[in-house]
Amino acid sequence: MRILQVLYYYEPYTSGLTIYAARLSREMVARGHEVQVVCARHDTSLPKREIAEDGSDIIRLRVLANLDRAVLLPGLIPTIWRRLGDVDVVHLHLPMAETALLVALCRLRRKRVVVTHHADLVLTGSPLARLAANFAKVSSIIGGRLANVFVTNTDARAKVSPVGRFMQQNLQVIPPPIQPHPLPRDARQAFRNERGWGDRPVIGFVGRYASEKGLEILLQTIPLVRMRYPEALFALAGPHTDPRTGKRREGPWSIWLERYGYAVEELGYISDDDLARFYAAIDVLILPSIDWTESFGMVQIEAMQQGTPVVASDLPGVSDPVRVTGGGIIVPPGDVGALASAIAEVLSVPERYAPDQHQLAENYSLEHVTAAWERVYEGAL
Repeated sequence: MRILQVLYYYEPYTSGLTIYAARLSREMVARGHEVQVVCARHDTSLPKREIAEDGSDIIRLRVLANLDRAVLLPGLIPTIWRRLGDVDVVHLHLPMAETALLVALCRLRRKRVVVTHHADLVLTGSPLARLAANFAKVSSIIGGRLANVFVTNTDARAKVSPVGRFMQQNLQVIPPPIQPHPLPRDARQAFRNERGWGDRPVIGFVGRYASEKGLEILLQTIPLVRMRYPEALFALAGPHTDPRTGKRREGPWSIWLERYGYAVEELGYISDDDLARFYAAIDVLILPSIDWTESFGMVQIEAMQQGTPVVASDLPGVSDPVRVTGGGIIVPPGDVGALASAIAEVLSVPERYAPDQHQLAENYSLEHVTAAWERVYEGAL
């Protein structure tokens, strides 16, 4: 089967969407399928075309302008039009302003098309950015209804999404592909020894430094948590620089980092293998998202695979892994007091919040998710 994935950002840009698409590409190539990826050349040092290590063919297009999380790609439509003759199924990753036109082109060429709705695009900057966001929503609704299959991470998310709630006839729910990372028994202590953490409680966070991630909410819990656990350390993993500028991301979290830096360790970006060791080494992972556009949070499943409980915001889709596995506590988004109490509760009785590994495997294993995607592609054919 010949699969064409289309999205704005792709590796080495790091986000939940890019990780999702890259993992899916790797798994499909490993199963004997051909995969092409068309994306933005967000960094001009990247080649315009390359064959990735996994064997997928990546085509990067010139970026005319950036609109926050969206980009203008003048070469997107003609490139897809030319590629349609060499593929069996087209997979669009939303949000994407060109969705309706791309789906129409696929139907015109009698190609089947699948879309994954990762998140709703909300741009709050210039009037042009807001106009682009509204256009993307309408385009996604039209394109989603015309597509053969419209996929979301969770049913709860589809019901509240301004785009997903219009999809009834062609809606399918498939959770994100989560790469397993089995570790030796001593991985937890080895990582702690390397970092000099000793036996102190460690509260982990993984993600970009961005307002929607709720990092500033987590940092404000530091004095409250340390009242009960004076040695508690807050370990932050993930990119804290803007890949387009190379400068450190600044935002509402900056003042709290400066104020409570004595209790914070910033690890920056770490490899997948080290990230698995990080999950095993921490005592609890926090997903304090405050933005309704957050749709899942793959880091939860990655932490639960290592037996680590999670405290997550009560947002549609985001709270699903904790509900399914029992592996943590759900708190109101933006509530500093509730978040601090939940962290302290998990630290006091961690065995009570251990994730159910059977439910985890049954619902979120890579084999389960990849097989579901293969059925979707084959069904589209």
